[in-house]
Amino acid sequence: MIMPEMNGLEVQTRLRRVSPSTRVIVLTAKDDPSVRRIAMDAGASAFFVKGVESGEFLAGVKAAAGSGK
Repeated sequence: MIMPEMNGLEVQTRLRRVSPSTRVIVLTAKDDPSVRRIAMDAGASAFFVKGVESGEFLAGVKAAAGSGK
C-alpha cells in the first residue's frame, strides 16, 4: 500500500477513474481491516496478505478474471 508517489488505494481510485473495467487485486504485507474494507468498497476484486497460499491466490485471480467487476 505504501509506494513513492501515492499509496495503493490512491492508485486503485485513479485506475477505476480511467479504466472502470480493469479488475484490481490488492496484495499487501499488512493485514489492516480498515484498508481491506476501503479497498473492497472501492471495487477491488480481491484482497490478499503476503504469504497467502498459492491456491487461494490463484482462485482469487480466476474469480477476478471471470467476474464483471
